[in-house]
This record gives sequence, structure tokens and C-alpha cells, in this order.
Amino acid sequence: MNHYRKSMDALRFTPEQKRDMVEELLSAGTARRRKTIPMRRILSVAAAAALVAAMGVGAGASGVLRSAGDVFAGVFGGTPAQTEIIDRIGYPIGASASADGITITADAIVGDTYSYAIIYTVARDDGKPLAENLEPNENGLLPLNFSQGGASVFHLGGMHGGTYFFDADPSDNAVQYVEQMSADSPLKAGTARATFRDLNVWTTGDDMDQKTTLAAGPWRLKFDFAFEDATVSLPAGQTFTLNGMEATVDAVLLSPLSFHVTYTVQEELEWSASRDKSEETGQMNAHDKEQTRLYFESLPLSLQMKDGSTLELSNAGGSIDPQEGKTVCQKSNVFSSILDLSQVESMTVGDVTIPVDVK
Repeated sequence: MNHYRKSMDALRFTPEQKRDMVEELLSAGTARRRKTIPMRRILSVAAAAALVAAMGVGAGASGVLRSAGDVFAGVFGGTPAQTEIIDRIGYPIGASASADGITITADAIVGDTYSYAIIYTVARDDGKPLAENLEPNENGLLPLNFSQGGASVFHLGGMHGGTYFFDADPSDNAVQYVEQMSADSPLKAGTARATFRDLNVWTTGDDMDQKTTLAAGPWRLKFDFAFEDATVSLPAGQTFTLNGMEATVDAVLLSPLSFHVTYTVQEELEWSASRDKSEETGQMNAHDKEQTRLYFESLPLSLQMKDGSTLELSNAGGSIDPQEGKTVCQKSNVFSSILDLSQVESMTVGDVTIPVDVK
């Protein structure tokens, strides 16, 4: 089967990452689990972790873990309703690692059947700022990145998502690093291993080649991958027309954190003969771009809220899987803010409107 996966990161495995995956396989049967999370969802990039560094587990300098709702307030919203939801479905973590005079702490995690978000704190041990004149851009993002940074949750399928830095409290010397991912099959509770290397600051503009390495690390953390899944399944099976092609809604999943939609187009997408070469270069040719638009990108997708507002979801990532005589597509994403599902009126997929009835 010919698959196309659209993602924000590239899938690569280092020797260290492969070793971690083998170690995880060997220890999977005895991994400590805080919660059991039933799961199901989608996309492309995979996580794996390398190692080589100091690893520690702790609750931070104060010895007190902040609640998940408090930690994620600057990411997903801090209204009382949002904080209550995050505290219900997320957990504080408190695992940390130090190297090169910098400590990275995994503060909290929130997740559902197919998606998760983790927030980390990064700070110098001497109390000084990570870099001089570190200013956010117009979107509040800091010009920092890791050459390698993120958690391996031992998911063997594809994933997509993104990471970024921001400053939750400019009055202290710490900054926050956010990791958000969606998977193409259900996530499983277990042990997460996060490895970070080469903390960089962009010295001019947004050109990733013009950067200065503040610290090489590596930093390695290990913590429970667990949260409460609040995913609900909406009615499916409806038919609709997409660019003149018949399509069927296979599954629609919704949680306060994210959404996941699977649909089947009753025609088989045909990639160009040069598609494999295009994947190597990262440049899609005109034919494949148009096929992607017809089968995937042009799908109308949105949430209608009870206050009359609409949340557009069409730009979500996902996957395209041409099969014999049909094409199965999946679209999913993490919301920009935590949603109270009781305030969602309906979800639209193509020209199908599906009521949402969550108390």
C-alpha cells in the first residue's frame, strides 16, 4: 500500500534511539503505570529517544509539584473551566535532568486517545537568563530550539505535531518548552523517555542555520506516560461529496484536547511515478500537490460552538492511504485551547453536520 503522511517533523532514528526502543520492548512487561488509558487516533513522524546524559527525577527546587491546570494555563487557557478540565485529564510530572549548568524539568502532561502535550521548564542553574536579549516574536514564541528534543512514548506508528518555546513568567529566569503530538493509532500508557541535545538560540531572524549553541547537553528524562482519556465518539457512517467524489465518514472522535476524523473517498488516489523522489527532496510535484488538495486539504472541517462561534479545523495534519478502489484519509490536531465539550454544538465534516451531545 502506498501511504502519504503529512507532518511537521522528519522521521529519523539514531543508533541511540534504536537502543532505547529495544530497551523499552524488553521492559514493557514490567513498566510502572500510574493509570491505564484506553485509546484510539493519527499521523507522521515518530518519537524515539537517544541517551547520554545526566538523568534525575525530582519535583523541582521547591519540592512542590504544580497542578497540570496551572502549568498549562499559558498554553491552553487558564479560565476556571479550562483549569478544571486540564486537572481532570492531566497529571503533574516533576522529572528533571541537569547538564552544562542547565536543568530541564518535565512539568506536566495532558492527553487523550491519540494526542498528548507535555510542557517542560528550561533554566540555568545559576539563576541567570538562558541568553541575553531573549525576546519573543509577534506570536509570543522565543527564538530557541533543540537539535533533538522530545519524548519517546514508544509508539511504533506515525506521529505529527510540533514544539516551541515561550516564557510563561518573564520575572524569572526559566522558559517553557511545549511538545504537542498526534498519533495514527491509539497511544498506550507506560514510560516516556525524553532526550534533549544542543539548546540553540537563533542569532538573526528565523534562519535555523544562523544560531548559537548555548549548551550541548544531553539531558535525559524518564517519567510516566499517563493521563485520563476524555475522548467521545460521535455518530459516523454518513456519506458526502468531496470535489465530485463520494465519501463516507468512518469515525469522528472529540476530546477537550484534540479531534480525529477518518473518512474514505470511494476513488483511489494515484501518486505520480516520481513521488518517491519527491519525498526524498521534500518537494512535492504539481500532480501530487493537486491530488493532496482534492482528497485531503480541501475537506471542510469545523466545530460549531453554542455561543455561535466557529472553530475552523481544515488545516489539520493527517494521512492519505490509497487502497484498491478507494482512499482512506485521517485528519487530526491538538486544539489551541482546551475545550469544554458541553459547549460544542456540532462538528461539520464535508457537508455533514454531526450533533455533539456531551453533558
